[in-house]
Amino acid sequence: MGAEKKFSMRPRYSPEFKQSVVQKISTPGGPSAAQMAKKLGVHYTSVYGWVKDHANTSGMKKSKEWTPEAKLEAIAKTFSMSENELGEFLRSNGLHSNQIEEWKQEFYSAQKSAGRPKVDPELSELRAKEKELSKDLKRKDRALAEMSARVILLKKSRLLFGETEEDE
Repeated sequence: MGAEKKFSMRPRYSPEFKQSVVQKISTPGGPSAAQMAKKLGVHYTSVYGWVKDHANTSGMKKSKEWTPEAKLEAIAKTFSMSENELGEFLRSNGLHSNQIEEWKQEFYSAQKSAGRPKVDPELSELRAKEKELSKDLKRKDRALAEMSARVILLKKSRLLFGETEEDE
């Protein structure tokens, strides 16, 4: 039994091929990594790895490297750009298209007020009326309970002491 060489069953792809796949994925409106992997017959983890490697070697900046002011400026610049202009802007600044969308969502969520929302005037009026009616109902319940206690005491006193001539 001689020394046999084992060959890897994994296909090898050229850096140019990987670069072209990553460029197609990175274009605005382009396919996702999973779609591209299925189309090419490549395992999706390989494509995700290529995207990650390309992002690290192509000078793409991470979101954390951008200041809030720079993010806002990038959002403002890209707001009215066409797809081609947007693609060029993203490539020149080392960004992915999804980063701009994430920044927009962060900006929009930060703009929402953190305080209590304004209450509808009609709702506050109805709440005040309900509170007043509830208070009035409690007062009337106490008065009714007092009157029924008096009636019961009056009946018991008549049973114990009998009816007086004044009551008749």
